[in-house]
Amino acid sequence: MFKKLFLPVGMVLAIVISFLYPPVGIWMKKVIGSNPFIVIIFLICGWRTKFGEMNFDRKFLLNFFVCGIISLIVSPLIGLGLGRALRLDEAAILGLIIIACVPPTLSSGIVMAETAGGNVLLAMMMTVIYNLVGVVTMPLVISWCVSGNADVDTNPLRMFLDLLLLVLLPFFIGWAVQKFAKLKSPAWTGYLPSACVILLILGFFSGARDKFLSYDLKLLAIAIGAGIVLRLIFLAIFFFGGKLLKMQRADRIGAMFTAGSKSLTIALTMLAIIGAGNSTAIIPCMVFYALQAVIDSLLAAKLKE
Repeated sequence: MFKKLFLPVGMVLAIVISFLYPPVGIWMKKVIGSNPFIVIIFLICGWRTKFGEMNFDRKFLLNFFVCGIISLIVSPLIGLGLGRALRLDEAAILGLIIIACVPPTLSSGIVMAETAGGNVLLAMMMTVIYNLVGVVTMPLVISWCVSGNADVDTNPLRMFLDLLLLVLLPFFIGWAVQKFAKLKSPAWTGYLPSACVILLILGFFSGARDKFLSYDLKLLAIAIGAGIVLRLIFLAIFFFGGKLLKMQRADRIGAMFTAGSKSLTIALTMLAIIGAGNSTAIIPCMVFYALQAVIDSLLAAKLKE
């Protein structure tokens, strides 16, 4: 129970602290920055990932490829279209694009798939491989979707190099530690990625506190509605689309909770890379992630019945 509540409760506390006493988060971001926390997250994730548990079956390949295209390329276009249709401001639209283009969350999607009776092996394959492929797709998709926004750095080569250094390199260093040095990750390391996400949120929210307080309540309500609609669209695409691909029910559930889920960690990383870490673009990302956690937990429990 403690581990399940650690991240959501920590996120709430970080947001409360950032609004009540922002100097803490501002000092931390100024002195430490965001990059060390991002590196620690993916170093630990690589250390705890076991590629040997995966079994690549040919019958998965087509479905795996199609789900990847939808998750990494089609989804941000849906986010862009939804933002335009709702006439959100540019920062909110940027947030929807960012959260929609990032790969699956590294842990909770697999847990949800297992709880709902989905194919855990397929969920694990999608999570790991889509996160690796996303390093290439995210810079290209973001640069295309927000190319007219002069407030953010959308140079795809720079984004790719930053992702390479902040995400891919630490991930494989961590994996090499457990693979070749034969060092198993202690149980307590499972809390480190969540702790780093909490600290990232503290820094981001503290820096953008004044912008949040001046954010229009009507726009916030629309952003919440957009987050709900976007999450339901992703779930529907992978569940009912899986029927068209003649995927088994367990495979559809596995894809729904992994390929259809989005990582807040990488969304925050991308916002930092493009220089939008202190903008209100973080609001749709946070709203979507919170709704994802609530909707997915309720749906997983229902599907298990």
